Amino acid sequence: MLSCERRRSESGRGERRIEFRGLPSRCTIRIYNINGELVQTVEHDGSNNGFVSWDLRTKDSLDVAPGLYIFHVDGGATGERIGKFAIIK
Repeated sequence: MLSCERRRSESGRGERRIEFRGLPSRCTIRIYNINGELVQTVEHDGSNNGFVSWDLRTKDSLDVAPGLYIFHVDGGATGERIGKFAIIK
């Protein structure tokens, strides 16, 4: 089962990131804003036991804006999965 979780430290705001879990051993995650524009591409090479984190920064190294985002996981022969998540400030 694929899931998307926000992680933060116990002492305040902490590091901004989202973890994608339950991933196939090798896959590509593409993250789009609600307008369908590519925000970031994250590669998973299997080195983290089925999860990879994203630092909530765009491909231009800018902080992402609050809003709704769509992710597309392409696992090749394993298959594809599409989901959504919201970033709230």
